Amino acid sequence: MTAQPLESDFLKSAPGQEPILVEGLFRATPARVFQAFTVPEEINGWFLPAGRLADVEIDLKVGGLWRFVLQNDHEKQERLEGEYLEIAAPNLLKFSWRHVVELADGTRQETDRSFVSISFKAAGSATQVRLRHEAIKTEDARLGVGTGWADCLHRMTGFLAK
Repeated sequence: MTAQPLESDFLKSAPGQEPILVEGLFRATPARVFQAFTVPEEINGWFLPAGRLADVEIDLKVGGLWRFVLQNDHEKQERLEGEYLEIAAPNLLKFSWRHVVELADGTRQETDRSFVSISFKAAGSATQVRLRHEAIKTEDARLGVGTGWADCLHRMTGFLAK
């Protein structure tokens, strides 16, 4: 079964609104889509544009940590990281989220923890993905994260179609 998009407008919440709601319907099984969110080699194929992720580490268990290291330069080291809070494969995934930047001068900047909940529900021969990202403190950050998640699901469409 190929995974093709059944809709193209993934962002369902108003731009900058709390919480961020992103949804997509994919022609793939819930197990296949869940795998795309939880296997490092799969995440490398859709999470960011090609070549942007330097490393993906996942310890897929409640209390386990995840970390996505972005391609960095000499000025900064940047990563996304969090902890798995609930896992009910292949139907539900909940985790915390933090964006960390370490500058060349040793300064560390990080966002407050926010929280992501993703449900995977069979819809005939497809899977409905519903993603909720909440507790992001600023509207500007929510704008960026909302667009980012919508772009991720768009890239996932192509990735799952391979």
